[in-house]
Amino acid sequence: MLAAALGTAVTLAAFPLPAAAQTSDLAYRTATRIGASIEACWFKSGDAAFAGYVYSPEPNASGGPRILIVPRDQPAATPLLAIQFIDKGGRIDISAFGPLATSGHAPRIGADLKRWLAGGSGCR
Repeated sequence: MLAAALGTAVTLAAFPLPAAAQTSDLAYRTATRIGASIEACWFKSGDAAFAGYVYSPEPNASGGPRILIVPRDQPAATPLLAIQFIDKGGRIDISAFGPLATSGHAPRIGADLKRWLAGGSGCR
């Protein structure tokens, strides 16, 4: 687990982590803010690492807000990365799981999520 400032955490795993996710305004706002950074830094910037993918924010998912990353040419495919936002009593934890979470991109994904979760902005 990567500890981030402000009592937040980012976990990268190959498979979903069991969690009693609670939907909250804080989780929704955090997912929206980080989703904007993901869009700007990973996709709209033309970053080669994410050129083959598209993202799909799901702010109202039943287990809490999440963002899915899928192959660009197969938007209905199983996500290669799922980022879930979990309210842990006033602090947000992020769980990121799927094949990209254990790929060569994992350090970059973890560093970006950690920075954005801690309130940082901008791209690497």
